[in-house]
Order: sequence, then structure tokens, then C-alpha cells
Amino acid sequence: MDDKPARRIAHSRAEEILDFFGKCRACGYPAYAESTTLRYDNGEMETKVIAGCALPCGWTSEVCASPMTGSVARPRT
Repeated sequence: MDDKPARRIAHSRAEEILDFFGKCRACGYPAYAESTTLRYDNGEMETKVIAGCALPCGWTSEVCASPMTGSVARPRT
């Protein structure tokens, strides 16, 4: 049995990931994603990236936090 007291969420913040271009794993429709940061009452922090279907099929899942677009090197002038 674990003697540690249960931690509670003290604060949460969600931000949409604008350069996420993934697809729904259930129906293939474009998905959206957001990064959610949870701060607990014991000082611990946790960040999760959750994606969901843009259609109402109901799919949602934790996904990899890598952006789908990269930075482009600018030519020197």
C-alpha cells in the first residue's frame, strides 16, 4: 500500500498547438492538439499533449509533443 498522500491539481493551463497537423486515429479526419500543464499542490508539474478529432467521432489520445512544422533557414543577404 502506498503511504503517500494523494496529490491534487492546484492549477492547470491548456494551450492549443497551432502547428499540429495530425490525423484522427479512428476516422482519419484532421485532428487538433493542445498542451496541458498541470501543477499539483505538492509542487510537482506535469505536461501532456492531448489530440482530438475535429469531427464529433469522439477520439482523443495523448500524443507526442513534437511540432509538425520545422523552422526554415533564411538565406543570408
